[in-house]
Amino acid sequence: MSYMKTTFGYLKEHFVRMFAFCVIPAVVLGLVSSPVSLVKLLFSEQLDSSVSFSEVFLTGTDINRPYKIGVMILAFLLYAVFAAACVGSVQHKMRYGHFYKLNAHNFFKLVNSNFLPVAKGMLALMVLLEVLGLVTTLFVFFWSKVVAVKAATIVLCTITVILFVGLFLFCVSMLVLTVPNMTMRGFGLFKSVRLSWTTSVNKYKKILPAVTLPVVIAYVPLVVVNAFDINVLTQIMDILFYLFAFMYYHVLMYVIFCDLEDVEVADIDENNYWG
Repeated sequence: MSYMKTTFGYLKEHFVRMFAFCVIPAVVLGLVSSPVSLVKLLFSEQLDSSVSFSEVFLTGTDINRPYKIGVMILAFLLYAVFAAACVGSVQHKMRYGHFYKLNAHNFFKLVNSNFLPVAKGMLALMVLLEVLGLVTTLFVFFWSKVVAVKAATIVLCTITVILFVGLFLFCVSMLVLTVPNMTMRGFGLFKSVRLSWTTSVNKYKKILPAVTLPVVIAYVPLVVVNAFDINVLTQIMDILFYLFAFMYYHVLMYVIFCDLEDVEVADIDENNYWG
């Protein structure tokens, strides 16, 4: 819980700056992609023996409209730019106790220094998400074809989705140090992934709750609102979810890194945060 306490305390102190870095990619992504697409599919009329694999896959991955692919690519590029500036700003503040002055020169300086590590880390996460999403979709499609009773199909599909979401969150927890390994140690992607896993797996009892609990808690109202399928409200909730996730995890990864790697931190004192 100490990682969560420190991260939320950090966000409380520097909310405006973190909001400014994360709001644009969150808005763009939230307009075309919902974190609960596959969950909504479970309770739709599509989930029966007549459903095709393409219908399940396209609905579950939120690319059921051609224009969404282009917007998602734009969202990824915007994320990589703003997240590069965000993590550069956070790590500088933690190491030296002050932020860069927020102007165009320093913004692009931070982007230039951190764009490739952030983009590589995000791509690795997206590949993991798509692989697990594909496997989940295959199971959902399989249950919808072989189970005659729709209620039983929904139960089996729900269990499948929960298991694979849990697996994804565990993997994210073990890979949380990937970007800090690249930005602060200068390692390549594969070495950073390997080091993140070997370091984090021995501390999973501390890391797993900090990574999973906030997103699970935030996910519950998101599911409830999306269940009513009110277009404007659901999009607002999707944007808020992405905004929260971006703000929280960009700080959390460096809080965990500095603790596990014994990096001296200039501006974090747990007694100053809700202490």
